[in-house]
Amino acid sequence: MSIVRIAEKAGVSSSTVSRVINNRPRVSRRATLAVRAAMREMDYTPSDNRPGPKLGARGAPRAPTIAMFLFGPPDLMTAPAFGELIKGVSIGASELGVNFVFHHVRDSAALPSLLSNGPVKGILMHSSRPDAATRKLLEPYPTVWLMGNRYRPAWGDQVMPDPYEIGTKAGQYLISKGHRHLAYLNLDRGHWPFRVASQGFRETAFEADLACDIIERESRQSDYVDWLSSDIRFGDELVARLLKLPTRPTGLFIADDMQVAVLQPALLRAGVKIGPADVPGGVAGGVEVISCNNERPYLIGLSPKPADIDIHVRAVGQRGVERLLWRIEHPDVAERIVTSIFPSLIDHDGNPLDVNLRAKKETP
Repeated sequence: MSIVRIAEKAGVSSSTVSRVINNRPRVSRRATLAVRAAMREMDYTPSDNRPGPKLGARGAPRAPTIAMFLFGPPDLMTAPAFGELIKGVSIGASELGVNFVFHHVRDSAALPSLLSNGPVKGILMHSSRPDAATRKLLEPYPTVWLMGNRYRPAWGDQVMPDPYEIGTKAGQYLISKGHRHLAYLNLDRGHWPFRVASQGFRETAFEADLACDIIERESRQSDYVDWLSSDIRFGDELVARLLKLPTRPTGLFIADDMQVAVLQPALLRAGVKIGPADVPGGVAGGVEVISCNNERPYLIGLSPKPADIDIHVRAVGQRGVERLLWRIEHPDVAERIVTSIFPSLIDHDGNPLDVNLRAKKETP
């Protein structure tokens, strides 16, 4: 197969295909992605007998190295979403032809040696807030933060799920199910994306002229989230606050799947029935739950399983690599850039959901 057919498929010139195959400079990321996608789709492997320098040949340009650093407890790496994030970064690095290394940094004193291994051209971050000395060491590097870290990043660009849209989607789902009184339950108000999600949720209820209660637990921990411990009192305390409301909400948005695993059992212990009330076989007098993150392992054993919001973690990783390479190529752009990935609704089996909002206000 000739590179002419690859060029036609990718919508570029034959010379551009040749430059991509031979790792030549001065090829845009968009063109590189298009050529590599065409090569995969057409199952094309460059011949070792082609003219010009070969991939990996002596004197060919070396692929740049980017590093991903995780600061904080190793427990973060066990979350299902973290595995998806790493997959996304790995896919993005492969598609764009860059080397990718990952380090869980337990001791900031090890950073200088980690940064000299490559050498590293740019950094992806997903972590707690680094101390002042660590920040001083990392700030000179092109940096992109991934996901909605506990604290807003103090420097660098960011690629993250859109937390305001997450709250909006949750509100729209519950309104579409006919709920007229909503509530947001959150065990970790110290996590800033959760606070933004609550704003989107509240505004969606406000625009529909519906009641909405925000019930959150104050927390200031920088790393370890204590409600994840075996002590169940935090979930029970939040549910007790819900039950003290003068009018009980019937549509509940719980901040994420990890919290659903704590709060749904707490609701059941308190005698609250759970399940949609507007479908055949629904639960009369019950509450309906929607969650967020699409981390299915946390929902094992729950019955019924809630509807969920997919935040597309893998896409965050892929777009993060693209954003980092752009930042490496544009070091003089002063503006910090935040890229938001829109979430989508899914049912309890992970299938996409289409939401058709009902009338905003019922006619008496």
